[in-house]
Amino acid sequence: MKLFAKVSDPGLLLKSLNEAGTAFYRVVEKGLVEALYFSTSRTIYFMGELSKEQLKTLRAFAIEVERFRIDEFNGVIEVSQLEA
Repeated sequence: MKLFAKVSDPGLLLKSLNEAGTAFYRVVEKGLVEALYFSTSRTIYFMGELSKEQLKTLRAFAIEVERFRIDEFNGVIEVSQLEA
């Protein structure tokens, strides 16, 4: 069984992070963060506001990227982190 969740609750996102998966995030605008955590059994997409402390916790677990895209139809996550 697999889980795919779309959430805006920072607590749910942060409690779901662990070393068994990989997490990515990007700051959309001041205070608004988009994040994605995935492992073999679950994918959690987050869009919402984080406090400074919550963002610090996310940064400890996640990799900052330029953008990512979820293709639910094909079951593919595309991550872009290109440096000039």
